[in-house]
Amino acid sequence: MKRHILVVGASAAGTAVVQHLRRLGYDGALTLVGAEHHPPYDRPPLSKRFLAGELRPEQLWLTGAGDLDRLATVHRGRRAVAADLAARTVTLDDGTVLDHTDLVVATGVTPSALPGRPGAAVPLKTLDDARALAARLTAGRRLVIAGGGFLGTETAWTALALGCEVTLVARAAHPLPALGGHVGALVGERLRAAGATVLTGRAVSAVHARHTGPGEGPVTVELDDGTRLPADTVLSAIGSAPATDWLAGTGLDLTDGVRCDAGGAAAPGVHACGDVASWYLPRHGGRLRLEHRMHAGEQARVVAANLLGDAQVLDSVPFFWTDQGPHKIVVHGVPAPGARFAPHDPDPGRDRFTGVYRKDGRVTAVLAWNAPKDALRLRRELLAGPDPADRVPARR
Repeated sequence: MKRHILVVGASAAGTAVVQHLRRLGYDGALTLVGAEHHPPYDRPPLSKRFLAGELRPEQLWLTGAGDLDRLATVHRGRRAVAADLAARTVTLDDGTVLDHTDLVVATGVTPSALPGRPGAAVPLKTLDDARALAARLTAGRRLVIAGGGFLGTETAWTALALGCEVTLVARAAHPLPALGGHVGALVGERLRAAGATVLTGRAVSAVHARHTGPGEGPVTVELDDGTRLPADTVLSAIGSAPATDWLAGTGLDLTDGVRCDAGGAAAPGVHACGDVASWYLPRHGGRLRLEHRMHAGEQARVVAANLLGDAQVLDSVPFFWTDQGPHKIVVHGVPAPGARFAPHDPDPGRDRFTGVYRKDGRVTAVLAWNAPKDALRLRRELLAGPDPADRVPARR
């Protein structure tokens, strides 16, 4: 069989693999499978500027109209349902069987559903999800958000700006548990000051609705302590799981996503990248699955190079940011579970500070609150080691 690279998943990571392969000179057969009919688009703005009505769909596109079709054979609106690594085939949901010599898995994640009537709560994963939610977020509407992570808190800020009555239900003791108690508590405090009701240490046990369609009428949200919250719309933002069901039985290690080495290889002829992939990161000294837009792009670049024989590993510092209403949080590195956050050089008058995460005497990440320039400097210092907090100059 002539070489044929098949990329399953047409979001940021999968699209970037296709683009990098062509830029690097690959001129062989190349196929891309995507579950949506839209062109590939940027997902982070969905909970913020797009939901707020500040961006049009075409402003989210990652490629120009028709660009992908000039790079690859594209199957839009199709999902992979099975794979046979020995036969080197992937079966799509319409029965199409695609042969390949190399497989790239970039299928992302699937949102977790809340208990209760199907459709009573809506997700926010796709462009269509965002369109449907935006139509319901009008002034005075009651929005209950289940989940206090990045998606839940970002959406809360957007809904508040649109005039909605917002209740955020977080299972942890504070929102954004991934960033620790100091930052998470501050975000919760700011959300409350902006008018949101923030319930921590609580979880949604059921969503009761009389209607059968998603978001088509008032619902009642029941919490694990028996509290009942009336709502017009419920957003499920309780997390997600790697979209690996179609890889069951292939022999791949699917522990928390597709398990890969530092170059994205999961098995001979199989690579994975993006939210679905768990890579070994040499700088971190362990395996991580990170759902960050910038990280997905870096993984795609490494996978494309390795497919073409240019052996590379991903050894960069992960980077992400979150817009929490008027506050921008930038993080470089990985705030490891159990790491302690130490604020450094706070400037309360200007509502900005930086800080480092330490675990076992080692700095694992740096964070900047409303201080993006300091974040860049801290990133450079983190790369240099050993402790960037010792070298941040005092403010004048």
